[in-house]
Amino acid sequence: MKGRIMRNEPINRISLPIIGKIKVGVKDEKGLPKSIDYFVSTGKYAGLFKKAYGEKPQTIQIVFAYDEPEKSCREEYQYRDDAGKLVAYGDGETFFVWNGKQYAQYSTKDYPDLMAGVAQKHPNRAVLNGGDGWIVTLTVTFIVPLVRGVGGVWQFTTKGTASTIPNIRDTFDAILEEKKFVKGIIFDMNVQFAVSQKPGDRSRYPVVTIVPNESEGNLFKVKEAFKPVHLVEQK
Repeated sequence: MKGRIMRNEPINRISLPIIGKIKVGVKDEKGLPKSIDYFVSTGKYAGLFKKAYGEKPQTIQIVFAYDEPEKSCREEYQYRDDAGKLVAYGDGETFFVWNGKQYAQYSTKDYPDLMAGVAQKHPNRAVLNGGDGWIVTLTVTFIVPLVRGVGGVWQFTTKGTASTIPNIRDTFDAILEEKKFVKGIIFDMNVQFAVSQKPGDRSRYPVVTIVPNESEGNLFKVKEAFKPVHLVEQK
């Protein structure tokens, strides 16, 4: 684009500003993480989200702004140190590794043992306990049309490799494969508790799904949301 410096940007760049995060977890009174079966928002515009959906919504309407999976439904490996700092990330073939100044790009074609090398150089608690130290994450980036008065995208990130990640990823991929686009389609994003199937374990955890829903009711709500917001008249 003319008028812009040419850069080799990481592929997770997006165009619209990120205006908040959507989560299914909070901190309890002791400051410990606690799973919940409803959506909460964080960020400067959390109040607008609460105004649109109330205190404990289990379903929200979302619209993807981009068809590209890397912009709308990005699955990746991440490696973090024990302080939570992102050391490296990638898709299994292309990785970006922090070298003290920037994230340098590497390919597993040139460095087939790259993931093990990162873990060896930056051992975290998981590595010291016998694991490989890497986690799989899915970051979903979308517009919430019913949150009015501010333009931008929201993000939901999950590590739920056994449930939430395949639920969202496979639905996104199926719709993209069938229609050749996902941009502009209205989805319901739902959350509910599931009970662990491990023997002797009755713990519950939230499972998030997305369902394309362009019913008359959803179309009406989104259409109403896109009407111009009237500015408060000055006295």
